Amino acid sequence: MTFISGIYGYEITKPIELGDIKIIPRSPDYSQVTKWARNLDTYHLTAVVQMELFSHERLLDLEAVLSFIEHLDVIVTKPIELERGGTLFDQFPIQLNGHVRHNGGGNIIMADAFSINSRSDFIKAATAKLEDKAFCEKTKFRSAFFKSVEVFRSVNNFLDVSYYLLFSGLESFARGILGDTESGTAIPISELLQSYGFNIRIENPTCLPRAVSTYTHLRNALFHNSELEKEVNINGRLVLLKLVDYYTYFKLLVPLVMMKAVNFDDNHINWDSWIDRQPFK
Repeated sequence: MTFISGIYGYEITKPIELGDIKIIPRSPDYSQVTKWARNLDTYHLTAVVQMELFSHERLLDLEAVLSFIEHLDVIVTKPIELERGGTLFDQFPIQLNGHVRHNGGGNIIMADAFSINSRSDFIKAATAKLEDKAFCEKTKFRSAFFKSVEVFRSVNNFLDVSYYLLFSGLESFARGILGDTESGTAIPISELLQSYGFNIRIENPTCLPRAVSTYTHLRNALFHNSELEKEVNINGRLVLLKLVDYYTYFKLLVPLVMMKAVNFDDNHINWDSWIDRQPFK
């Protein structure tokens, strides 16, 4: 028995095999598929998933991973049995109309038209980590990954909620990886980021975006006082930190950490893109 699910809103032009799962693109035309995938008003059918056995959790994970890649909400439908004589793509409507998709800033892994294996390699690496129950239990990776996705899948993008999701996910993951439940928040986060090769440290008065303390000050102001800004003393000078000024750095940093967590590097990722805003090299 063969089951299929429709994929809506994911950019793909080349087939992907994930063990017993196959992802089959609707079209090899990159220009057309990009228009479908990046449409913010409509979910367009761009591919189908074909499998002999299915697990709702695996499809949920796949949906999250595809959304992570696009930084847009992607839909993977409930599986149906492939009808005899039917083609893969006539089993599903060509588009779904729902809420407007929130743009998370553009795809963060290069399209398969330019780097053939990047997306398939990431999907394999990310789904393998999400299915590793021992790893996820120890590190809280599953929670951190899904939180990084929810900040742009949400219909309403609230700055305070999004920041808290990202920060709490990163903190829990850092503490889990390092086995550190006692140190102040900035210590495990900075140790994790430095171990992954990011240019950041706890304090950095000359470059506040590269200081973990910047983000912990803002997290504390938000969590303890429901404030979106915090005045701090830096080398004898009072500086007003505003969440709106630093959120984008953090929003770009956390997905890069998730890529490091699954040991993904296709030699195209610019690991300093959270600062210079250039995703690929």
